[in-house]
Amino acid sequence: MQKLKSDRQPNTLLVVQVIAGLYAIGSFAVAAFMLFVVLSSGLGGGGSAITLPVGAGPATQVSVFNPAVPDGYFTEVEFTAEELSLGASLLFYAPRVLTPLAQGVVALAVFVLAGSVRRGQPFAGPVIRGIATSAVTIAIVGSANQLFTSFGVSLARWELLSDTQLFGGYVTAPAFDWTPVIIGLTLGIIAGVFRAGAKLEHDSDGLV
Repeated sequence: MQKLKSDRQPNTLLVVQVIAGLYAIGSFAVAAFMLFVVLSSGLGGGGSAITLPVGAGPATQVSVFNPAVPDGYFTEVEFTAEELSLGASLLFYAPRVLTPLAQGVVALAVFVLAGSVRRGQPFAGPVIRGIATSAVTIAIVGSANQLFTSFGVSLARWELLSDTQLFGGYVTAPAFDWTPVIIGLTLGIIAGVFRAGAKLEHDSDGLV
C-alpha cells in the first residue's frame, strides 16, 4: 500500500508537469500571435473591433434611436477603428499580449517546481527563482494592464471620438485593483520561505 502511494505521487507530479509545460507553450504562442495581430493592425492603420465607454449626454440617449423606449443612456460604443494610431493601439490592446505572457511565466514556474519535487529537490535554486519571477510578473503585469487599459481607452477616445458628440459626458475610470500586487507579495514571501528552507537544508547537509 505504501509503495502504491509513493508511486502515485511521481505520476501525479508528472501529469502536473506535462500540463503546465503545454499550458506555458500555448500561452507564449497566444502572446506572440496577439503581438503580431496588434502590430499588424496598428501599422496597417487599425481595423480591429474596439469598444469604448461613453458618458451620459444628449447623443447617448436611448430615446434618440427609439422614442418608445424609456429614457436612458447607453454607456459603450462598438465599432471598427480605422484611424487608431500605433501608440494608442499598443496601449489599448497591451493586456491581450501581457496576460497570456504572464500566464506562461507562471505555468513555466509550476513546470519547474513539479520537476524539482519529482527529483526530491523542492528547494532547488530554479524553483526559488521561478516563484520569485512569478511574483514579480503577476504584480507588474497585473498592475501594468490596468494602467495600459486606462491610458489606452483615454487616448483611443480622444483619437476616435473627440470630433463627435459621443466624446462629451463624464466617464468614470475603474478603481485600481490591488489584487495582483497582493498575490505578488504573497508569492514573494513564499519564495523567501523556500530560500530559507534551502539554506537550512544546506546547513544540515554540512553537519552530516
